[in-house]
Amino acid sequence: MQIKKLTVKTISEAMEKIRREFGEDAYILDTKKVKKGGFFGIGGEKYIEVTVLSEENINSENKPQKSKNHPQESNNTYTLNDLIKRNTPEFYRKKEREEKIAKPSYLNSDNGSNGKHSKDDLTEFIKTSREISSKIDKSAEAFYHQHIQREPSESGIKDSLKLQDLMNMVEKLNKKMEANNLYLQDIKDKLYEKSYSRVFIESFLNQLNDLKVEENWKNQEIIRTRFEKKLYQSLEILNFGDIKNKVMFIGPTGVGKTTTLAKIAANLKKMNKKIALITIDTYRIAATDQLKTYADILGISLHICYTPSDLKIALESLLNFDVILIDTAGRSHKNNLQMGELKVFKDVVEPDYNIMLLSSNTNCEDMMHIYDNFSYLKPNALIFTKMDETSSYGQLFSFLEYSKLPLLGITDGQRVPEDLKFPSKEWLTRSAVEEVFK
Repeated sequence: MQIKKLTVKTISEAMEKIRREFGEDAYILDTKKVKKGGFFGIGGEKYIEVTVLSEENINSENKPQKSKNHPQESNNTYTLNDLIKRNTPEFYRKKEREEKIAKPSYLNSDNGSNGKHSKDDLTEFIKTSREISSKIDKSAEAFYHQHIQREPSESGIKDSLKLQDLMNMVEKLNKKMEANNLYLQDIKDKLYEKSYSRVFIESFLNQLNDLKVEENWKNQEIIRTRFEKKLYQSLEILNFGDIKNKVMFIGPTGVGKTTTLAKIAANLKKMNKKIALITIDTYRIAATDQLKTYADILGISLHICYTPSDLKIALESLLNFDVILIDTAGRSHKNNLQMGELKVFKDVVEPDYNIMLLSSNTNCEDMMHIYDNFSYLKPNALIFTKMDETSSYGQLFSFLEYSKLPLLGITDGQRVPEDLKFPSKEWLTRSAVEEVFK
């Protein structure tokens, strides 16, 4: 036997080289992505390193002579019955029970894994089958020289044929699984590029276990359909027409709460709703002046509240209004004092809709961390702002799946009220699918 490494651009090129140099009997032991060239690893080209196992013609006169009377060491000796037994379903079921302690996964737990897979059910089976195949190669050769060559009995020949069938099955499985995992890695890389979270990607790839993933996976309609279904199921839409009574806007600093509130007010005004505005954002004079300007343009009343008592009095005076929009100061989710103060105001309001705003250009992990710190305020709706400042939907869908919050709308500019959209599930899902499969 001989092992050789090939460095190629694509798996197709690797398969062609393998067939040309080693014939149809060779099979792939390992594949990994590598970089060549560049300066200190920067700017290099991407290649695939393929490890190939094939048979080698060894001159019989160079082989070490084995004494018939000298048995092999017991820890390296396997009978045919042992080898066949290790390839039975019972063996794999036992192996699976022993390894179920670890949760199977296609992905590394660390995003910076450089493309290496953690072991899941399929890759663990490949590893096991490689070990078995290696044992079979060595032990079958020893068995042949010690027994079959000297005593070519009918039962020995049958056992030899059975062993060869097992070797052929393991070889075909290895080739199929290695190619499948390579293309799964391509899908994983694409989803990372579009800002999907590790958990989201892992969940989706686990849904492809039963498929043969091809090199041109973007043209596989079943993969596209399953991805679209996953996106659709992670998305819940809140109908803007249902907004009524007390509506509070919360979120970290700089996400555009005041401008978004003005856009919401303008759209409600178009629906002939009776609206009032309240602001408790007295930290920034500019914010109060900005909201006052919007209120004057829209012809609606604005109430400025400095304390929870002021807020309670204002709310009691506005009971005959259809919608009361309440602006809050941006709060750092890391500042416990500020968050505690916001909780006091929220308890006074008891909002019907407590809308959380997040900037679309925030990475998914930070979105989740912010949400975890705001969750005790019990947000029950979501608006993504600054959609014009990002080029991907991955972080949006990953966060929606994580938080389970219904989406009210997205903003994609500063214009009031034009740059506020209330997207349908179909439109948002289709847009996200197109950017991955284009």
